[in-house]
Amino acid sequence: MQRETRVAHGVVDPVLGGYAVAVGHNRIVGDSFVLREEGFACSYRKGDCITIQIDDPAKKGLLDLFLAGSVHSAIAAINGFTALHASAVEVDGKAIAFTGPSGAGKSTTAAALRSRGLPIVADDTLVVDMASGKPMCLPGHKRLKLWTDSVEMTGMPAFELVSEDYRKVFAAEEPSEIDHPLPLGAIVVVEAGAALAFEPVRGAARIALLDDDHYTSQHRIMAQGQDRAGRMKDLARLACAVPVFRFTRPLDPGCFANTHDFLVGTLSGIFRMDRQGADDQQV
Repeated sequence: MQRETRVAHGVVDPVLGGYAVAVGHNRIVGDSFVLREEGFACSYRKGDCITIQIDDPAKKGLLDLFLAGSVHSAIAAINGFTALHASAVEVDGKAIAFTGPSGAGKSTTAAALRSRGLPIVADDTLVVDMASGKPMCLPGHKRLKLWTDSVEMTGMPAFELVSEDYRKVFAAEEPSEIDHPLPLGAIVVVEAGAALAFEPVRGAARIALLDDDHYTSQHRIMAQGQDRAGRMKDLARLACAVPVFRFTRPLDPGCFANTHDFLVGTLSGIFRMDRQGADDQQV
């Protein structure tokens, strides 16, 4: 992915596959991608670098967000990877992915766990290699971003503002504390609720919880030429490869510390049980 995501300045042709890509939209055709926004545009062809065209220098910060978000997601999909709308931390040598809709608290959860000693693997987008059948997570490419209230609750440092158009702050200097792929250990769906809970999700409910309309999903569909059945098959393959859990977190700031202390202990307990089961099978 590092070679594919090199950036060069140039002119972006707005036409792809015989159709002009409108401002505010993006399109994948075969092994090529075009994205156009007000003030800038990006294009990519598999095996080449990303070409960026900046018409409004004031949009540079927003362009950087798109390069790390939509553009990276599209390149991952074109190259056969699965990009999940997820943040992740490392627990016992495995990546634990926290998924959920925008605003669910994925980054905040990862940051709270980081402040309790668990390294950050990825923020907001987790790229997974499913080629071997066993999901392997690539080190994240985005720096951790938090709203100011989450910075205060997690105790993470606050660096520069992400963008005037997107007023989160960077809460880490590097994109990932991991420099090598990790096996995906579990997927945890983050939800807000009145009562703290952590419970396994079984059966078809696992697939339903992973089915969202985030741009990462749309890029996978476009790049693979999937219909609805193909999309469900893709999600089922992932859901069957690792356990899926639902984590319900109270939004009361007074519960924040206890909620994430509980989560650290729960995640560690999952893998202790796995190791104990493996040891029992060897006896």
